[in-house]
Amino acid sequence: PGDRVACGGADYANHAEFVAVPKNLVVKVPDNVSDEEAAFTTVGSIALQGIRLAEPKLGETFLVLGLGLLGQITVQLLKANGCQVLATDLDPSLIARAEAFGATGIYPGSDIESICKGLTAGHGVDGVIVCAGTSSNQPIELCGAVTRLKGRVVVVGAVRMDIPREDYFKKEISVVISRSYG
Repeated sequence: PGDRVACGGADYANHAEFVAVPKNLVVKVPDNVSDEEAAFTTVGSIALQGIRLAEPKLGETFLVLGLGLLGQITVQLLKANGCQVLATDLDPSLIARAEAFGATGIYPGSDIESICKGLTAGHGVDGVIVCAGTSSNQPIELCGAVTRLKGRVVVVGAVRMDIPREDYFKKEISVVISRSYG
């Protein structure tokens, strides 16, 4: 009683004076973490789960599609993991923010496939983390085009997933759908 905590979980973590949350969905907030920082616990864990599933390795190149809050945190976690990060969104201001975190921005209207191939000696990126939200299948199609042989695609956002067999089959690309914070 009296501890500051952060919690998550649909049907558990509500804005209320009292809530009952399962022990695996709540964590004590350390004294050196502000309330403002602690507010990112759940959304940060969603981005972290996407990173875990992507299994990034030091020096690998990743593309982050969609640079809202989850995408921005994903960029930072990949950079902290020692990865080269390419980042794109439809909103140029979000790309600029990702560049401030060390990403190489790819702006709307750019040839994303050519840029990814050019920065990877023609091989393609090691992985893509999709943080976008759209009913379009374009992000999934793009992933197949830019990902290298035996690369990884992790879908964190809500996108259409009609996976085009040709690119994914030829390159044996692994696709994983992230379940929120795991």
